Amino acid sequence: MKKRRKINTKRMAIVLMIPVICLVLLIVNFTKIRLSIRGYDREAKKVVLNLDSSEIHDILDYNHVIDISKWDRVKNNSHYVLYDTYYRMTKYKTSKVVYYVDAYYERMEDLNFLGYTTSFLFKNSDLYSISTLDSLITSNIPYEKTKKYLAVKGAQICDVKGYSDLESSPLKTVLKVSYPGIDSSKKNGRSYTILSPEDSLVLVKEGFSLGSDYAPSDLRKVNVPYATQPAKLRKEAADAFEKMYKAALKKDHHLVIKSSYRSYDEQKAAYNEAFSNYGSTYKLNAVSSAGYNEHQTGYSVNLTCQDVADGIYNTFEETSDYNWLEQNAYKYGFILRYPEKSSKKTGVENETDHFRYVGKDVAKEIYLKNWVFEDYILHHGFTYNMRLN
Repeated sequence: MKKRRKINTKRMAIVLMIPVICLVLLIVNFTKIRLSIRGYDREAKKVVLNLDSSEIHDILDYNHVIDISKWDRVKNNSHYVLYDTYYRMTKYKTSKVVYYVDAYYERMEDLNFLGYTTSFLFKNSDLYSISTLDSLITSNIPYEKTKKYLAVKGAQICDVKGYSDLESSPLKTVLKVSYPGIDSSKKNGRSYTILSPEDSLVLVKEGFSLGSDYAPSDLRKVNVPYATQPAKLRKEAADAFEKMYKAALKKDHHLVIKSSYRSYDEQKAAYNEAFSNYGSTYKLNAVSSAGYNEHQTGYSVNLTCQDVADGIYNTFEETSDYNWLEQNAYKYGFILRYPEKSSKKTGVENETDHFRYVGKDVAKEIYLKNWVFEDYILHHGFTYNMRLN
């Protein structure tokens, strides 16, 4: 009869312990292994593994590999996923991203509770500064009640309480609460910076400014006669003006451009000169301060005609050329910006030689309804956003 082999229990235990140890090591190092698989280097893993478990989980679930060292170049609160997310949406500088995200994170729970998501607020952060987020929390109004107003171009978070107190349409509510200054006859202490100055429908006047560094990217010379210096307009406006000039020429009307695009610095110089020569009353009524003048848009021109330039007539308004322009400019996308008896609403003394390009459809509506540009905005609203200064 064969003898049974004696089982070596010690060896068996060791054999059984090997997979257990391997499993334990795998569990202990699982996060580190996952980070390695995702592409994080040794230094990045050290940083990540020192974070809270929720932050680590967010990093592992995030769709992108985060350049941890990029954010650690400035003092931060280690919200790496939020930094990267916000940066991808805005492309702002590292320091600006960290400042906004860290300040936002302190308010995130309250904002999310009200229904204002991180995605929504990050997307609109050029409008919603940290101080406006505080006012939003203080108002304690859920996103469900404000979203119809915030969907309106130009809506201001700081005004959501005022919006919710009115029961008119969202557009009328936003314009009434946030923008009484559209009509210059109404007192208004607010001032806004236009965030999309390239828009052909920007309303530029006292209270609605262009940035000092804004200059249109597509300015070009307008190939028509000019009074003093070569005229420049944005391409779309220049193309339209040349068509209008040729149409006028066929009717024996000879238009001349007196003034067109004017930079912020040029307008500042004109403003200062008017103040020096004529005093504050004149400058406020006749010359807009820098940033608040339409000529900086590249969409505005001051016009005359050849008969005035030659001294045959004293004023443009008494010529047949002017009559033709009044009746036909809208067909080419231009409006008379500051008609007679409109200064209370426009805030600018009559400039019957000042024409503004707004596009054919808008110009036609303004012409047929005998509106000024302010009336159009009051009826249709803005096509761009603004930041409250």
